[in-house]
Amino acid sequence: MLQEHPDALLLAQTADGLVVPPPQSLGLEHHPVLATTGRTLDLCVAADRMAAVNAWVDAKREMAAEARVRLCSDPGQWMSLHVFNLLDTHGVALNVAWPTAEAAADGRSSAIGVPFSAAPRFCTRKQDQEGNVVECDQAYLQMFGYTADEVIGKATFQRVHPEDQARVIEGWTTIVTTGRIQMFRVRMKRQDGSWLWVDTTLHNYLGDEGLGYVLAECIDVSVEMAAQEALQDREELLRNLIEEMPDGLLQLDSEREVVYHNPRLLEILNGSDIAVEGRSRRSEEIGAHVPREPEVATLRTLLKTLTDKGGYAFETAVKQGLKEGVRRAVEVEAVTPSGQQQHLLMKVRPLQRDSGQVTGVIVSVLDVTDSARQRQELERRATFDVLTGAHNRSSILEALTRELQQSNNTGVIYVDLDRFKAVNDSLGHAAGDEVLVEVAERLKNAMRSNDELGRLGGDEFLILLRNVSGVEVAMSAAQRLSESACKTCELSGASLELRVSIGVACVDDRPVTAEELVARADAAMYLSKDGRLGIPVLAA
Repeated sequence: MLQEHPDALLLAQTADGLVVPPPQSLGLEHHPVLATTGRTLDLCVAADRMAAVNAWVDAKREMAAEARVRLCSDPGQWMSLHVFNLLDTHGVALNVAWPTAEAAADGRSSAIGVPFSAAPRFCTRKQDQEGNVVECDQAYLQMFGYTADEVIGKATFQRVHPEDQARVIEGWTTIVTTGRIQMFRVRMKRQDGSWLWVDTTLHNYLGDEGLGYVLAECIDVSVEMAAQEALQDREELLRNLIEEMPDGLLQLDSEREVVYHNPRLLEILNGSDIAVEGRSRRSEEIGAHVPREPEVATLRTLLKTLTDKGGYAFETAVKQGLKEGVRRAVEVEAVTPSGQQQHLLMKVRPLQRDSGQVTGVIVSVLDVTDSARQRQELERRATFDVLTGAHNRSSILEALTRELQQSNNTGVIYVDLDRFKAVNDSLGHAAGDEVLVEVAERLKNAMRSNDELGRLGGDEFLILLRNVSGVEVAMSAAQRLSESACKTCELSGASLELRVSIGVACVDDRPVTAEELVARADAAMYLSKDGRLGIPVLAA
């Protein structure tokens, strides 16, 4: 295999997965080595570590195994990895890896003289009391791309990123003066001008006989830092999106404590009147030695503008989200401090782990006051007659149908204006509209509180009678309506004597539909019109 792939990289590991130099018994001293220290898993990208583990397990059982992985040092290149179990004969498992013809999705590859796949992740250097390098291992030169002449005798401080120099100097001063081990994470310049993140541990051997140096152990953590920086970039993007989105956002934990809310939520809930009360619980737990998170208002303060009914609907949705993992959307009402009514759409979504455990809820809040008012106006227009304010034909018939399904003690009164066409012809349609509005108002005033008035069309009205214990009650109501309607009506340009014809129908022992009951009252109304006296007539 090595003859076919002379540029393959070697990696030897012990039974517990630690990387060691290949033993001399293998006779491979002159072959490129992937690494000589660390852990095998740390060399692979996170997504491919399980493949490496499976190959290791299979090699223990079958003596040999293979896998396809990407290295952290060169994630743009797929590697063919072959694992050979030589624990019994040489005390190690030997890994042989070489690049495949297939590049990873991002197409990236190594860009420095020493291939990243061969660059070590751990190295050491020795420094004198002034910080000058007196010795370094080959791994150090490979990691940073320098030659020994470029490193020996030079101070490492000058290769530290300017933003990290204060931390390095403080650590160096501390170890020289106290002898205590110092650890810090800094960026060090490579020979090609790029910066490499390393974890550095300093050991003070200046006072030890025969040593007289500070030992610096460096671990390449550039992959980890790149991942952290990418995560920070995504978090910053998400934070900006959340703060600029039109919805208010509220996060509650499992104990209903406020974890986060964005500024937009305060604006929607009239934030100028909301004072922040206390800090978030998490910021209290962190302590005073680190910067605190932005302060958040308490849940009670945030929701104080909700009506009692709105608060109950929200509480119910949150309880179902936390206890049952249910997603709910509720529209609630709120009243601002200035007295204006708000309609808020609150969408409650549980936050669940892969195990199904609910850790809290996220609530999006949108001010839908304008759309709610438009919807109510459309509903009103679909339900009520624009001119008279009475139910329209379809609405009053639907109400009658529902009442018939619930009770047999139901009746209707059919009212028709006499000589209404003559009013329109002689005085005009504006005068006719005045008459209709006046008649509707008179009928409303004469009705019982639990009855309903509807306009069937033109000059015809229908009164729905509820809880009619007998025809006498219905006829009494009809007579009261007739007396109220049949009076002089003062119009803008004339005075008019009004008269109406009235038919009454009540539910009897026979099953009846709304249309049939109205038809019976209509027929009785025509009998009343024939009499021309405005006297109500009961349908047979």
